[in-house]
Amino acid sequence: MGFLQGLVSTLFGGWLDRLLGGLETEAALLYVAGVRKAREAFIALLLAVLFLLLMMTGFLLMHVALFLWLPWSLPARAIVLLVLGAIYFGGGLAVLSAIASERAWVRFAKVDKLVARLRER
Repeated sequence: MGFLQGLVSTLFGGWLDRLLGGLETEAALLYVAGVRKAREAFIALLLAVLFLLLMMTGFLLMHVALFLWLPWSLPARAIVLLVLGAIYFGGGLAVLSAIASERAWVRFAKVDKLVARLRER
């Protein structure tokens, strides 16, 4: 088997290497396009989850009800609610932007390693 493989490699080596290199490049392009489609599907799912978050505003309404019962002045309660809302919004936005970033998806799908390996050729 090794003799036959050596013979084929000798006869068609350069042509076969170019063909395989072209196929590998095409496969890499398809892989990157697939990762892009997966990211788009993830963002669509993320939007569905954001609608679910709208239903979770009941959690925020619990805070409002709690602060209505507290013996603080109205401006003090409003400031505390504003700060809590900013913390929840900012924290959620930071997490979502980190998860949905293209850099995170490139690392997750190991596209950078694939591109580096193709550049070595």
